[in-house]
Amino acid sequence: MDMLKGNSLIFAAIAVAFGISGCQSADPGTYGLYKDYRLQSDNKAYAIGTNKIAGAAWGARDIQEAQKLAIETCVKLGGKNCNIVDINGSSVAN
Repeated sequence: MDMLKGNSLIFAAIAVAFGISGCQSADPGTYGLYKDYRLQSDNKAYAIGTNKIAGAAWGARDIQEAQKLAIETCVKLGGKNCNIVDINGSSVAN
């Protein structure tokens, strides 16, 4: 059941990203995903690549899982050099 939950987190982030991918610029899509991410409960993480592709995860078992899923999602969507930039609503300095 936990694995299924983890996969649904990835698919949710991918679905949001594909739903907004019709934008001309990556910035509005990245911002839209971030707005959705901010509304979620804790155990969440947000990652962004140097090419402005983003991935997010929420509802994870713990922070480590959320970070792992956010990075994986960012990479799967085409993000380059993805890094966690936010954990549970707090910015992370890289």
